[in-house]
Amino acid sequence: MSVIEVLNTPSVMRKAISSYLPLLLLIIGARASESFQWQTYEGWFGERILLPPRFAPDMAWKGVEEIRFAPGMFKPDKSDFFSYALVFSLEPNTDLSSKAIKEQVLLYYQGLSARVSEGKKRKVDVSKFTLEMKPAEDISGTAPTQAKNAKTYLATLDWIEPFATGRKQKLHLEIHAWKDTGSRRCYLFFCASPQATDAPIRKKLREIRKTFRIGKISD
Repeated sequence: MSVIEVLNTPSVMRKAISSYLPLLLLIIGARASESFQWQTYEGWFGERILLPPRFAPDMAWKGVEEIRFAPGMFKPDKSDFFSYALVFSLEPNTDLSSKAIKEQVLLYYQGLSARVSEGKKRKVDVSKFTLEMKPAEDISGTAPTQAKNAKTYLATLDWIEPFATGRKQKLHLEIHAWKDTGSRRCYLFFCASPQATDAPIRKKLREIRKTFRIGKISD
């Protein structure tokens, strides 16, 4: 009997459905909540997950994360290494104060580095990670089209990049935070890169941000 035939037997199908139903519901929930429109470049790729993510369960924010990675995201020798655009779509009434943003973003990266480092048999002290953040009105000109009255911040994360190098990294973040008056959902858009502010990849990220749009939200 082939693998397909085995999977198609009623008993196997029931076991498979019962085993994977929670995961399927999470994936469906993440995909069905709302759509995002990205205008990226050739070779960019991405994913969508629910928040809080499994690697940072202590985060208070709940919603959906969608990300677009540059082609060299996991290639340390590339000029667009660890560079990406990221959006958080969060529940109505989420705290978007600068204090909350700083706390939640730091928890996110601490959890990410800890989980990935553990999988690679590396030890990392995430308590030493720091996130410096300040208001930045000068980046408001490239805000997402629908980001009305967005608050803008520049931040620098000092952490251990866990995927490719396992070394210290300064990751620069440009952050737009806003609340949609129609859906009442809360959003954060991040442009992330270790490159200097005038680097070509930083300019590409700003173009992606400027053309980003939120599609129709479904219940």
